[in-house]
Amino acid sequence: MNKKVIWDYFLRYTENEYGTAAIMGNLMAESSLNPKCVTGSKDADYVSKADSGTIDFIHDGHAFGLAQWCYWSRKEGLYSYAKSRNQSVGNLNMQLDYIFNELTKSYKSVWTAVTTAKDIRTASDIVMLKYEKPANTSETMRQKRANYGQKYYDQFAAKKQEKKDTITINRSKVESWYYTLKDVIK
Repeated sequence: MNKKVIWDYFLRYTENEYGTAAIMGNLMAESSLNPKCVTGSKDADYVSKADSGTIDFIHDGHAFGLAQWCYWSRKEGLYSYAKSRNQSVGNLNMQLDYIFNELTKSYKSVWTAVTTAKDIRTASDIVMLKYEKPANTSETMRQKRANYGQKYYDQFAAKKQEKKDTITINRSKVESWYYTLKDVIK
């Protein structure tokens, strides 16, 4: 499932659950985490036509992919990156790598924000305003993106913490039983 793949990918690089949640919340708002999402086109073969070069993918004005790349230079970068790796523009892992490259090379302040995030909302606003740059930057939209991020944080980071707590509890029980059994054997 795309959610877990995207979470694991960004967590591996950000090493920050708040920043990872902020990225995911923004990608959810942009594309519903669908790497083949196309806004403004009803062409069912859009991705295959983009891959084959039978449409002007770069200049067609349609927003595309996880981050809904629309501006021609960013779509050109995505297209060139996909071609250099001999992959489809709709490939999930290629798009994740491309986002990582954009963030670490062209949007360094955004990358710093997500790797040092102390909360989801602040990091989400930075991703939205400095990386995604959507037309609608209202408070409602900012909150919506942060809420999506919180949902993924609760789904993945909170479960990890619960698992860690369970392991700690189980270890204490085992140690307790060990010392009790040790006393009985004496």
